[in-house]
Amino acid sequence: MIPRWFTKFRIAAALTLASACLIATSGCDPRTMLYFLQPFEPTIAAPGPKLENKKVVILCYATSGALGEFPSIERDITREVASRLRTKVKKITIVDPDKTATWMEAHPRNTDPAEVANDFDADIVILLEIEQFRTQAPGDLNVVHGDSKTHIKVFEMQYPKNSKDKPIKDQPKEAKDVYDEYAESNFPNRGPLPIDTGSSLGAFKNKFTKIVATEITWHFVEHSEEDVIQDSRIER
Repeated sequence: MIPRWFTKFRIAAALTLASACLIATSGCDPRTMLYFLQPFEPTIAAPGPKLENKKVVILCYATSGALGEFPSIERDITREVASRLRTKVKKITIVDPDKTATWMEAHPRNTDPAEVANDFDADIVILLEIEQFRTQAPGDLNVVHGDSKTHIKVFEMQYPKNSKDKPIKDQPKEAKDVYDEYAESNFPNRGPLPIDTGSSLGAFKNKFTKIVATEITWHFVEHSEEDVIQDSRIER
């Protein structure tokens, strides 16, 4: 019987030889070949704070204009963002969006991050302020085009520090502003999309909501340069 280690060695040797032959016959720069042989796609790093091993609460507020047209937009965005972060971030704990919505109803327009963090014993508060969310421009009747702008603010609960920059652990934690940025989404990128009335309008809104949520999460998780979600297929 041939030892297992010898079989693995022969496979590895064969792959190495095949790669060398390919480089030699193609005349390509070896560095170029190594790029295409690498197992991972290049990724774009997330600019926001790391959320691994953190308990996170997400608050989402929309302008009156957005709420007037899409009454559920705050809950929809919160649920979509929470779902994606749970999938993409290791060992993250996210406060249930339904519990967050109940807290918001009891504390209307209260955006004090320290209060909500203490109430849920959270480490991180993500505050999403939807300044714009629309699926049709004024005057558009038979075409749709998603356009949104979300202000992303992140607060982390940290102990206050003394003059030597050391945490004072016998004092309560404070909410520190650690990230402030905007996420702007447009769909489709190429311009307005002709669409039928009725259920198709709702389908377009649902698709655009998922795109907005995905692009918000890119502030916290890396994504591939080839991660393209800007297609025009609408599920009816």
